[in-house]
Amino acid sequence: MELQGSVERFQLSDIFQLLSACRKSGTLGVQKGEGVIMVYFQEGNIIFAHNPYNRLRLGELLLKKGKINKTQLQNITQLQKELKGKKRIGELLIAENHITRKQLEGLVRLQVEEVIYNLLKWDKGSFKFYENRFPTQEEITIKISTENLILESVRRSDELERLKRKLPPFDTVLGLAPADDERSKDINLKPEEWNLLALVNGSRNIIKVLEDSKMDKLEVLKILAGLLMAGLIEPVTKKSFEIKADKLEKLLIQFNHSLERYIEE
Repeated sequence: MELQGSVERFQLSDIFQLLSACRKSGTLGVQKGEGVIMVYFQEGNIIFAHNPYNRLRLGELLLKKGKINKTQLQNITQLQKELKGKKRIGELLIAENHITRKQLEGLVRLQVEEVIYNLLKWDKGSFKFYENRFPTQEEITIKISTENLILESVRRSDELERLKRKLPPFDTVLGLAPADDERSKDINLKPEEWNLLALVNGSRNIIKVLEDSKMDKLEVLKILAGLLMAGLIEPVTKKSFEIKADKLEKLLIQFNHSLERYIEE
């Protein structure tokens, strides 16, 4: 799959969505000046991301986060040398009960999410996707929903002009995007996002959604931008689509599950 170009011409969220929808595996490299970010995909899901020229080693990261102390890191590093690198730092730390696998995966997840959130702010640079190629073998990889990362990155944004650039003209009518029956999506929406999604019915344009919603206007634009970038809604064209009853039922089931998780938190 030959995929490369400039960030100015193609939004990174669109590239993420394409790789996710096509269930691609490989590495997406994005460069801006001297900055480089590598994002690993496996069957459309993000499993790792880092800056190869400015990355924190696992032991250093655990030390920085206070999960281990200097003595523990020194002992584990020495043990790894004695084993001639046959076991990796993470494995040894877990074996010595300094940290659990769940704690380790949680820390890696947070690190990857922060890298992606910062990357999605880039509006300049170039990208290239290397299919079925991974430049390094990571000790711990995770599985993160591409759609959830995009949604959360927009939730964190408070720049109105940046949000407007991600939206079509405000007279554009929006509707729900057709579901991909071949790919299950683990998407976590908040109650206010579900409420706004109910207004996107294929007949309201963005102006009308803003008028009919009782929410803060900036928050509405933020949610709409996130839903668009995550591929959950789309502009309605002349070849508009109908939502089948079974797909609507799936949305309702997903809403109930999402609401239950939100209440539990």
